[in-house]
Amino acid sequence: MTPGAIAEHFEISRQAVSRHLRILTACQLLQQTQTGREIYYRLDGTKLAAIAEWLEKCQAIWEKKFDTLDIVLSTIKTQKK
Repeated sequence: MTPGAIAEHFEISRQAVSRHLRILTACQLLQQTQTGREIYYRLDGTKLAAIAEWLEKCQAIWEKKFDTLDIVLSTIKTQKK
């Protein structure tokens, strides 16, 4: 899609969309191809898979920490009674 076509789907300015596209391109999440005067952006799904894998690892850590917090809060609540 072109930046203009992408911007139509969001309630932010085209300039803001362009900034996001530059960042996503720099992170190699998007690939850009120029055809004449138009620039087309395409999502690189393989990069998203790597991000999803990283998030799964983080989620496991977060869940363990929240479980520990639940135990601590439950203990404190019980001790106050």
